[in-house]
Amino acid sequence: MRNVFLVLVALLGLTAASANPRQLPRTRAATGVQTPSSGVLYIGETGQYLHGTFRLFYEQNGGYEVFGNPLTPIITDGGLRVQYFERARFEVPFGHDEQSSVMLSRLGATAVDAIDPALRGPAFAPASAGVGTYFAVTQHTLSGSFETFWNKRGGLAIFGYPLTEAYYIDLDGVTVKVQYFERVRFEEHLDGYTTTVRMSNLGRAYIDRNPHLRPYTNPMPGVERVASATTTYKGAGYAKRTNIAKGAAMIDGVVIPAGAEFSFLANSNFTDTDFVEGYGIISGQLAKVFAGGICQVSTTIFRTAANGGFPITLRIPHTYVVSTYEDIVGFDATVMEPTTDFRFRNDSQGPLMVVVRNDPTQLRLTIELWGIPDGRVVHFEGPFITHVTQPSAPVWQYDATMKSGTTSQLVYGRGGMHVSYRRAVTAADGTPMHTDDFKTSYARWYDYVMFGPDVVPPAGAIVR
Repeated sequence: MRNVFLVLVALLGLTAASANPRQLPRTRAATGVQTPSSGVLYIGETGQYLHGTFRLFYEQNGGYEVFGNPLTPIITDGGLRVQYFERARFEVPFGHDEQSSVMLSRLGATAVDAIDPALRGPAFAPASAGVGTYFAVTQHTLSGSFETFWNKRGGLAIFGYPLTEAYYIDLDGVTVKVQYFERVRFEEHLDGYTTTVRMSNLGRAYIDRNPHLRPYTNPMPGVERVASATTTYKGAGYAKRTNIAKGAAMIDGVVIPAGAEFSFLANSNFTDTDFVEGYGIISGQLAKVFAGGICQVSTTIFRTAANGGFPITLRIPHTYVVSTYEDIVGFDATVMEPTTDFRFRNDSQGPLMVVVRNDPTQLRLTIELWGIPDGRVVHFEGPFITHVTQPSAPVWQYDATMKSGTTSQLVYGRGGMHVSYRRAVTAADGTPMHTDDFKTSYARWYDYVMFGPDVVPPAGAIVR
């Protein structure tokens, strides 16, 4: 297990695309450097929402016809983000939220394991090859209408291997043919003269057997977008683009109950993910670290919560001015696992849902909060900038692996300064709710240039 430490993430945004960091081996193909989102869809029958990666997976693989309605919001289960549906459970590991990484949980196998062996009939015993397709892995066959449905709706990748033969049961007084697979159970029903295949309600059955999950099925209230913020990451290289997408995907769909505090680190997982390696600054010198760029996500959700008038309970700004966030200087937040967090409190009367919209084509990250509008008004004053200093002398660092005669400027120097903003939040009737001072003290920084053999640094540069 590799623990991914976001070492001095406060400085990672200073690296430029020209760094061209070495890409580390990953357990999954990182073709998805985006967090797809097609908006928020409310399902009135169950009072739940679909959005982001799970919504796309749902709609592209059969939707209601295959999976039924959602029964819960997206919730955390160990190292997984999951959502229960009537007939299945979607799951994706933290940090692997590409479309290709969504899977159905093995509810079919769980249901089979729960059946008393003494009550299992011949259909559960290993079978020999016969009519249809035989799977030596599980020693079971697939044929007829079940095979047609299995192939049409995604086959092995969606449903897994058959765990039984097809057999008949009594279901609410009707004889129905069923067959278990790793992740689902198929049912064959006769509607007049037409045979119809659908999936059993294993998702609902699983929740019924696990009382701790039932509160999640309480209908969500109707919510609207109550806050948003957008940041851009133009010039970011592959590593930063990838890490931004994966970090944002980890908090997409988080539901913050009324009165609860959101913690960036508590809703993230940096262990055994496929974050990639990028440049960071350690003890004043550039080095390669994991998960560079994640502070783009913490800054964006900080701005979202601030724009929405929610109390910021923990915010640590960057040490130096980061060019990516100079559109609103002094309005950023950094995270560093496991020590530096960003937090805010939901002081509204209903839940808040985090919705991420990442656009890798435009290099824009938008984070929204959806909740119940209460008419609050947010007013900012600033920025107030004082104590401005000039950049330090440039630093040139030798890299023997670079091509002879070449240089690469990874950091562009910035002066230091103190920046502050005042925020006043008032209720719909004009009653003051709270006021805040967001203060940032930036240290001055310097140009940082890597150079290869046969390059002579300029006079006055600090050479390392």
